[in-house]
Amino acid sequence: MNVDFKISKRTKILACVAAALAVICVVQFLLGLKSPQKTFKFKGEPDFISIENSGNKIVLQKNGDTWFCGGEALDSNKVAALQKSFTPLKTLGVTSKSASEASLERYGLDKAIVVQAKEKDKNLISFSIGKDSSSGSQSYIQVEGKKEIFLASGRLRSTWEFDLESLKPTPPKEEEAAESKPEDKSSEQKEI
Repeated sequence: MNVDFKISKRTKILACVAAALAVICVVQFLLGLKSPQKTFKFKGEPDFISIENSGNKIVLQKNGDTWFCGGEALDSNKVAALQKSFTPLKTLGVTSKSASEASLERYGLDKAIVVQAKEKDKNLISFSIGKDSSSGSQSYIQVEGKKEIFLASGRLRSTWEFDLESLKPTPPKEEEAAESKPEDKSSEQKEI
């Protein structure tokens, strides 16, 4: 039994186009699996954090378990809350692939807050924080060594706009201070 299949030129062209479209669909699917989200992780625990905002620079250094700024002890819980905002640094996607002047100005990175974290003189991460997004729950950032501008989760701009006083330990309330003072018994008179 001899079967002879004759395929027309039109059918061959349609089969080639269908095969090409199938390849394009597979490539698009595989590219779509790549998440636009990126997480910047680093190994180590920062013992030095530098914050530069509008020409003012604050340097936080850790000695043992205590954080200091210029020899003054800080509330370690408050510094840990700052540190938590970039450990790890999570982004939701790229908003601009260019770091042109116009892009930097558009995302507030022309007046950025620059944060640098180190461990024993080893740079762990350095990033610039632009303005908060219009929704207010994200911020625009640029990580050192990357030309892209990312949309990061969290209100980083608001978090890192602080004064040094806000990192100092909260003094005890007057009532608590009065309770903790030992009573002066020398003024008491004994009854006989």
